[in-house]
Amino acid sequence: LEVKILSNDQLSQEDKIDLESQELREELGYRRRLLAKVESDGSIEKEKLDKLKFEVDSLDKRLSLTWPEYAQQKKNLLITWDQVQQSLEEGEAAIEFERFKNKSDSLIYYNALVLKKGDTQPRLIQLCAEQDLQAINPEKGYSAYYGLVWQPMENALEGIKTIYYAPTGELYNVPFHAIYAPKDTGDEIVPEKLNNKRQVIYPEYAKTEQDAAYLMDRYTLHQLTSTRYLALGLKQKAAEQVGTNLAMVGAVNYDYLPEGGTAPTKNKIGETQNLSSNNAYGKLDYLEGTKTEVDVINQQVSTANWQTTILEGNDATEEKITKMEGKESREILHLATHGFAFPAYDFQDTTISENSLKYSYRYSTNPMVRSGLILAGGNWAWTGSDTLTRVGAEQNGILTALEVSQLNLKKTKLVVLSACETGLGKIEGNEGTFGLKRGFKLAGVEQMIVSLWTIPDQETQELMSLFYSDLTQTKSPTLSFQTAQQAMKEKYPTSPFLWAGFVLVR
Repeated sequence: LEVKILSNDQLSQEDKIDLESQELREELGYRRRLLAKVESDGSIEKEKLDKLKFEVDSLDKRLSLTWPEYAQQKKNLLITWDQVQQSLEEGEAAIEFERFKNKSDSLIYYNALVLKKGDTQPRLIQLCAEQDLQAINPEKGYSAYYGLVWQPMENALEGIKTIYYAPTGELYNVPFHAIYAPKDTGDEIVPEKLNNKRQVIYPEYAKTEQDAAYLMDRYTLHQLTSTRYLALGLKQKAAEQVGTNLAMVGAVNYDYLPEGGTAPTKNKIGETQNLSSNNAYGKLDYLEGTKTEVDVINQQVSTANWQTTILEGNDATEEKITKMEGKESREILHLATHGFAFPAYDFQDTTISENSLKYSYRYSTNPMVRSGLILAGGNWAWTGSDTLTRVGAEQNGILTALEVSQLNLKKTKLVVLSACETGLGKIEGNEGTFGLKRGFKLAGVEQMIVSLWTIPDQETQELMSLFYSDLTQTKSPTLSFQTAQQAMKEKYPTSPFLWAGFVLVR
């Protein structure tokens, strides 16, 4: 057996370029991950952060010159409307929403660019002011949204059955599929009440009119991060079947320590089990409902001979989850845990301690750090302690959107974020929202199921059970999600609060 080892001098010019590109990619990836970790952990060493940012920027520019594919990825951002139109068929429309500041009154407004097959150019339609959208609670305003964001487009959408739409700003928080035109007074607010049978407190929510004609009944709706993905083969990718390799995270022990950990603290009877993490000051509760959710899904897919990896309790660590990338990627990743998405802070509070870890999430200037997921042991950093990393853990148990964006998840076709508010993030000009959606998209994930608000455990389990049961048959996340949500709508026709909070985004 003869083995030949080539030195750099023996390599062709093309091989040398490929080798240099590979080295640059590896170095850029390492620097980006390091920057994400340092920034996510709340470092106040400005000189260190500036140095890392400069190194990342320099490597990025060098890579653009040596790797044509990388440069092409950036050119994809320059796709024009006529290229998008070529992907549309009769009966289909693409809607790109835009957010802008009006110079005359300094208010933020929204427009819609509606594009159909055969149009000579996109049709610009004026919608509403941002303050009008902010006055509506997304889980209580299904009819209120109609006159602001949909009625102005009705004439332009005549004859349309399928719509691809890309929100921006506050529109990311709108449950488009549950919007309806009120026939009478519209939504009725139902006060908070206790479900005696299940001992669960339901918060105040909106009950819609009987026989409401939801947009999901009138159209097939597809939410996109940008309509330019239509020109990049989105329809063809959607037709591809997902694999049967599924990893699930649930029943997370947020108090875990490497020495053995502590037992999860279960919620008391009568307390709402809530996957929201708006309170950055107290410890996060163990979510018993996620154990049932993962077990039910595992039983369903195992019957169909799917391969499953389950990370529960002390095993649901940030280290194990972030290692499921590249060659170790799973085609589907289901994360049932606490999620967080904090808005920008105005820093008027002068009592903030820069050295406290808990403030690095709520008060970070980077919106990608203000969104994330809590994993095993995350309670320590969440409450301002470095205990987890001090006793030897590689990570602190809080996976920010910024850290997610540095993973290689190109082989992961679907991520299901069964945690509340995972779809939210900071409004950042025309860039949409910066949050977990953007993080997973940058990591290479094609499709995501995210949530806009807290949905009770039981209904979350129902929807997820319906979704995975159908997915084992269709292998199509898009079709199976539509089927599951339609079934939930038929079961709870006047309570979108229980099913409209989940959205599939591509």
